Amino acid sequence: MSIAYARDYAWLRESQPDLAEAYCLSYIRGLPKAEALRRLGVDERSLRSLPIAEALEAGLCSEGMPPLTAHALCIEGWAVIVEPTGCRATRPEVYRSLSAETELVSVRVVMEQRYEFRWVVDGVLRTCFDARFPLRRRGATPDALAEDMASLGLTTEIDPEEADPGAAALALAERVTGVRVRPGHLAGPLLGAELTGAAPLAAH
Repeated sequence: MSIAYARDYAWLRESQPDLAEAYCLSYIRGLPKAEALRRLGVDERSLRSLPIAEALEAGLCSEGMPPLTAHALCIEGWAVIVEPTGCRATRPEVYRSLSAETELVSVRVVMEQRYEFRWVVDGVLRTCFDARFPLRRRGATPDALAEDMASLGLTTEIDPEEADPGAAALALAERVTGVRVRPGHLAGPLLGAELTGAAPLAAH
């Protein structure tokens, strides 16, 4: 496992403050970018080069419901899906599809409301918790990551005013996947699309 700490993800709030407000970051082992997005429910015909900054700006300028988008890149053999303001990958039918015959780790943050971590293997939710309340875990193997959680300080309730639960969750995701997301990964255009229509209901 990669040795990561919350301080390694302090850059997200510093360099991407709008994204840091609300996002879902999902890692899927061994999938190409387009296949990961397809399993998320994206119509492959709608894929295009789409900067995250453009999607965030569209959301800020929207008077109603902001358009939901998904963006994908590959890092060290894992597809990484970024959903600014969205969270489709956290739906059970979707994470089962994404993790079919592989594994998925996702971190969902809505600042001051949610700091969710999920680890799913071939459709089975292994561990799930809110990083503010790390002792309230559920899943088939809720204690499987206890040692790494302890080294990240995820042993007692965390006050978001005093520490960043999202950064700790991202560090745990790196420890599980071995993938370190860096500022440059999110800076330029990525393969992406707007999310429309129904998400897939089953893994293929």
